[in-house]
Amino acid sequence: MTEQIEERLSGRTSEAQAARTDRLIRAAIELAGQGGYEAVQMREVARIAGVALATLYRYYPSKNELLLAAVRDEMSKLDDDVRTRPPRATTPERRAGEVFARAFQAMRNDPGFAHAALSVRQSPAPFGAHESARPPAGTEYTFVDIAGRAAWGDDHRLTAAQRLALQMVESLWISGTIDWLNGRLTADAAVQRIRVAAEKLLS
Repeated sequence: MTEQIEERLSGRTSEAQAARTDRLIRAAIELAGQGGYEAVQMREVARIAGVALATLYRYYPSKNELLLAAVRDEMSKLDDDVRTRPPRATTPERRAGEVFARAFQAMRNDPGFAHAALSVRQSPAPFGAHESARPPAGTEYTFVDIAGRAAWGDDHRLTAAQRLALQMVESLWISGTIDWLNGRLTADAAVQRIRVAAEKLLS
């Protein structure tokens, strides 16, 4: 009986923690949408999410870690969208290009979050930190994996050449999105660049 009570309590605690982290991520995305990276202030995130500032820092010790969690959350939504609405193009390279185009459209719909996400994604870590830092398990090349599954199917194992090509498209996607944010590229031109890159590199 005691074990059953402990299991129920543990379940509620886990659910409460998941709900709390979700509120924190939602608050960060909301603030980013209002003013980009600089608008995401940890004290304000805690206030909007309804948690103590110390609790926020226990979950996410820095603003960058909070925003990276938000990026992973948005990437999960992209994965769900691609699984629900698979690209219908007739070739693998065009299906992969569609995934990158959808991701850009999400950035286009929320330029503030795009600014925050790319600011933290593209900022170099302190010198030497990369030697010991490792990405969280399951997050390596997530974008590439989503595009790869859309291109060749769930059962396909990416070859080294295919993964490299998708990584190159991802890099071009990032630079194109930054150019769009900085006014050096129109949204339509950015999408065209992404689609052409996918077709050329993956064909």
